[in-house]
Amino acid sequence: MADLVITKGIVIHVMPIKDHDKRIILFSKDYGKMVVFANGAKRSKSPLLAGTQPFVFGEFHMMEGRNSYTLRSVEISETFYDIRNDMNTLAYGLYLLEIINSVIQEMDPNEELLRLLYISLAALKIGSQPGEVIKSVFELRSLNSLGFAPDLSGCMECGETEGAFTLSTKGGILCSSCDHNKKYQISYEGLKALQYIQSAPLNKLYHFKITEDRLEEISRYIHSYFKSFIPNDFKSLEILE
Repeated sequence: MADLVITKGIVIHVMPIKDHDKRIILFSKDYGKMVVFANGAKRSKSPLLAGTQPFVFGEFHMMEGRNSYTLRSVEISETFYDIRNDMNTLAYGLYLLEIINSVIQEMDPNEELLRLLYISLAALKIGSQPGEVIKSVFELRSLNSLGFAPDLSGCMECGETEGAFTLSTKGGILCSSCDHNKKYQISYEGLKALQYIQSAPLNKLYHFKITEDRLEEISRYIHSYFKSFIPNDFKSLEILE
């Protein structure tokens, strides 16, 4: 007899199968990535239709089979529907989902990363920060959650904490004496912004202001650093670029 599984999560990918069914990928609180089949979910009158859309957050009730899960019902808490109202905002949202789909494994829960995804989608929904800010913050903090945080406290070679620094994609900052390349020079304000993004509590993560110049300064580095660990090609970035 199949067992009932109940968990909260966010739908990060949806694929239609057959004429009326869906295969969804759920980022769940208790089980990490879950592949779930939703029979009849494409039908217009299906009770599963609304709960099997990308971005939906809720409580998912499933039956566990030998090799897969079958969705029985969804108690929706948030749809993040407003993200779909603007093409750029939608692309940023889909980018976050693509990242999660690429880094989370089955039976590998990461509640911090789930919370990060939720508050980032909420920030996109209400427009509390520009999409590029949310993209950069999410890239850096997702690496933190996965154990790849750069050390921004001092020079990674000599330990210097004062003066001018450059950013290294090898995992930290370098003082002017230790770095002769100086590809990613960082201002004092830019370094402080990075340190805030890395250490702020999740409920205050998007409560900061940044100028366009400082954003350009840090986003180029963050994305390069992110790509050094997650080199995937993300389709949603093609829209943004």
